[in-house]
Amino acid sequence: MTALGTIIARVVVIVRGIASAEIVVQVLIWHSFYLASPWRLTGPAAAIAWSATTMAYLRRHRPSWQLVCVDTAVYAGLAFGAAWCVPAAIRGEAGSWLFIMVTTQSIATVWFAPRALPLAVAPGIAFGVGTALAPAASLVTASPRRASLALLFVVVATHWLIRRALCGRATRADARLAAADREARDQYVVLSENIERREQDRLMHDTILNTLTAIARSGGTPAAISQCRQDIGLLQSALSDSDTTHDRGRAGPGPVGAVETVVGDMRARGLTVNLEIAGGHAAHGTPESGLVPEPVVAAIAHATREALANVAGHAGTGQAWVTVSVTPAADPAGPPRIQVIVRDEGPGFDPGGVDPARLGVRRSITERVEDWGGSAWVRSAPGEGTTVSLCWPADDPGARPAGLQVAGATGRGEPAQW
Repeated sequence: MTALGTIIARVVVIVRGIASAEIVVQVLIWHSFYLASPWRLTGPAAAIAWSATTMAYLRRHRPSWQLVCVDTAVYAGLAFGAAWCVPAAIRGEAGSWLFIMVTTQSIATVWFAPRALPLAVAPGIAFGVGTALAPAASLVTASPRRASLALLFVVVATHWLIRRALCGRATRADARLAAADREARDQYVVLSENIERREQDRLMHDTILNTLTAIARSGGTPAAISQCRQDIGLLQSALSDSDTTHDRGRAGPGPVGAVETVVGDMRARGLTVNLEIAGGHAAHGTPESGLVPEPVVAAIAHATREALANVAGHAGTGQAWVTVSVTPAADPAGPPRIQVIVRDEGPGFDPGGVDPARLGVRRSITERVEDWGGSAWVRSAPGEGTTVSLCWPADDPGARPAGLQVAGATGRGEPAQW
């Protein structure tokens, strides 16, 4: 409805501009009539001045009902003065400038004051009365005047019918749009709840479950105590609104710096991590910090931490290799491509044999990265170690290793479905 009203307002501006030009043309054609009594130019001048005023207003605003009432009064007054401001030869005819102005005025009234239909016919009635009060001329008889008056009311009725049809369609379109908007909001709520639930699963797995597992295996060692402290800090950061707001207000370290921090923490917990950063010293710079969103950096860092925690807890080797590569995008304004590969030479496992209820790989690694537009895959086999690859933006599925399998897949030994 808003778009329809805007279009009609522009149509009114265009039509009134054309009608004003018609007034100038007819004044020039009938200049002898107006030069004989210059005061007769008051009518055409007033019509042009009011048209220019309403055109300037309608270019920036939608007409209110007060403006429509004033507009109707102005044109009704001009129509009532047909006897003195229109040459006798065209007085009452459909081709006179006064008839054209009254006809164009009905557009604004019908469209912007639909409940006040008498306003739309008021200038027509005034035009008929003014024409009737004027003395009859030999060039224009009563029949053409009646035909012009009938045409005027037909135009008003046509506008009203067209408005009713178009507004009905616009109203139905608005209703469908509102329904689609409500459905989209509902879907967004469901999506947000799912993301929040998955993030809670990740926090539970990455902190409490991992800490309890470490305590059960090693007892109250300094490494377990350090892990408890780190997990408490992670939970406090995730649950504190003030910390979240503060973190979003400043630039983060970027994906490379975040992975380096994770590697440092895991080394402090006793895991030997060999870190390689591809791309030279440029990869250590900060340009990618502003191009890679903070949630993406956090997802990559947490997924890397979980992959290294799996090495420490399950590989049995105490050693891992981490490779971070930052590839500039083809578009200088676009974000770089980030890839993190975590590899170990442990005993490996059968991805198809992992219980789908296990949350470690699926929640804490793959879905964590995919939720922010990235991709992740896990390649492993008994006796061949394990490789975890994290990419952002998502890589081409065709670029992944052939026969790739993932822990937590629905089938036993089936290729991963992403």
